[in-house]
Amino acid sequence: MVEHHSTVLVFIASGVEEMEAVTVCDILRRGGLNVILAGESEIITASRGMKFLPDVTFEHIADDEEYLAIVLPGGSRAADTFSNHPHIERILRAHVKRNSIIGAMCASPSVLVAYDLLPQGTPMTSHKGVKHLIEPRYEYIDEKIVINENVITCQGAGCSIDFALNLLSMLAGEDMSRHIAKEIVY
Repeated sequence: MVEHHSTVLVFIASGVEEMEAVTVCDILRRGGLNVILAGESEIITASRGMKFLPDVTFEHIADDEEYLAIVLPGGSRAADTFSNHPHIERILRAHVKRNSIIGAMCASPSVLVAYDLLPQGTPMTSHKGVKHLIEPRYEYIDEKIVINENVITCQGAGCSIDFALNLLSMLAGEDMSRHIAKEIVY
């Protein structure tokens, strides 16, 4: 039986950015964390054609399960799916209410806007293609990674390793993050 309160849940959907999804899962698993990859279907075709086999589908995640963190990799199609899925909305709302860590990459910070999950003015970043969605509600910061309390956001695929190592630091400590960075020769 998986202890979900010590597990990271990573959502993926058609059009997800491969580098972001793979990098986050890989680095967190190297850091000893349990990671569940949850997809909209049993096979996901990512933005560059790579196929993913999720551990579970969205519908197999109970609304009341607690996770150490939830991560939304980017890709505009995936972000649109995340922004229009009531089950994901319920899970995200429950985790924001619990002050759990939420990570959103590339286009997926727009999901936080779509569901109005955070207080107005919350600092964050995103891919510049969705900056116009972020700015009316939140404070857009033009940096690769922005961490504000329990929310970590990044601008895109090129920041994936930095995002994952920062998230690992938040979840397992700075020593573990440095260890993994050294292990992957980063």
